[in-house]
Amino acid sequence: MKPVVLLPLGVALELFGLLTQLHWFSWCAAASFALYFLLHFTRLNPYPRWLGIVTLAILLAAVWFAQPGAELWPKLASSVAYYTSFLGALGLMQLLAQRLPQLRELHKALLSGSKVVLYPRYVLTAGSIGSILNFGMMNLLCGTLTEHLKRYSLTDQQRRNGLRSVMVTTLRGFALVPLLAPTSVTIAIISREMPEQSWSTMVPYGAVAALMMIVVGWRRETQGLLELRDNIGDSSKADGMLELLLGSLVGLGAIGVLASLSSLTASQSAMVLVPFGVISYLLWRERSPQLVLREVTENMASMHNEMFIFGCAALLGGVLGAVAPLEEIAAWLAQDPKYNILLAVGSLFSTITLAVLGLAPIVSLSLIAGLLAQLSLLGVPIMTPAVGLMCGFSLAMIFSPFGPSTLILSRYSGETPFRVAFGWNGRFVLTVMPLLLLLIFFTYWQQS
Repeated sequence: MKPVVLLPLGVALELFGLLTQLHWFSWCAAASFALYFLLHFTRLNPYPRWLGIVTLAILLAAVWFAQPGAELWPKLASSVAYYTSFLGALGLMQLLAQRLPQLRELHKALLSGSKVVLYPRYVLTAGSIGSILNFGMMNLLCGTLTEHLKRYSLTDQQRRNGLRSVMVTTLRGFALVPLLAPTSVTIAIISREMPEQSWSTMVPYGAVAALMMIVVGWRRETQGLLELRDNIGDSSKADGMLELLLGSLVGLGAIGVLASLSSLTASQSAMVLVPFGVISYLLWRERSPQLVLREVTENMASMHNEMFIFGCAALLGGVLGAVAPLEEIAAWLAQDPKYNILLAVGSLFSTITLAVLGLAPIVSLSLIAGLLAQLSLLGVPIMTPAVGLMCGFSLAMIFSPFGPSTLILSRYSGETPFRVAFGWNGRFVLTVMPLLLLLIFFTYWQQS
């Protein structure tokens, strides 16, 4: 067996673990991923390699100084297996995008119609798909965009500008998922740590933040989308949209049915059904299991940097959350109500700043959510810092040059991750930040 097959093997084991609720499948998946990355460590990009070294150093330091209990290791293995498989499973949508002509017509449909709805329609479409497929949405829309633009005789400059406009709009839509989607990892972690904070109680504040972000990006990005539409000059009607809509509804319905009939969440159901649907389609079309296995393996290998980053982030978050003195910090913060607003602002800025420095937002999310859970037990209202955490995680997804979403866009556009994060989104983040701070202060006033 070639070592590269360890990636799809790990994903398959984790999916079996989700379906059967047998944890040893997840532990075997974690071992498969660990072996793959040990064998291919030198093939990773510089940032994932450094992140792996730092993660290992922190893990060894935690073992030496904090001496965590034996119950921590199975939890860490399950967490690493889950988040690494998250990208590998949903990223298979790219294989479907390469073969279904209806998906390539999606961008033609989104670029049509009134210029007033052009940008928000793209953003909301990306956010809607991303709420189910997560990073699979980035692979889907970016992959179909590349195929779509090949059909037209654009200059290199026009093609680059078009890629930039659509991809940055797609990324902005993806940033709405932590604010609006009940399937988002942000709301999932917050509601798991604090059951009293459900999606229904948090989504009104997320909706206001999402509206602010849409309005800020509306004018500038609409111009870029209009230029791309004019350069393409294709006014014909997009074909296959009805079939695509029906297929999407069937897929979403299947995800909903599986989530309602099993213990899986909507995101976990998507993780199971996307690979099942894609691989079934490829087997039906290609009639060659060996060819399908090779394509699946190559697809996951192309994403191994992003998968490794997510796995390290899960490991870091679990280790730091287990050894950090969250109870003592919470007791100090609970002494004065003013610390509540300071924690909210700190959650916003620290999540973004640490993401810019290379610490995955999911690590900050896990740590701060654990701290908020301790504050909640002490009777402190935590909606204000929860809103700050949601907003910080949302902006960190588009402003970190090391995040999986930025790396995916960098891979498709040919631009550096720093160009994608700071060049494409720097002005946007600086403009929307004061508005989000106003939302945090309003939440604090309302909750006081």
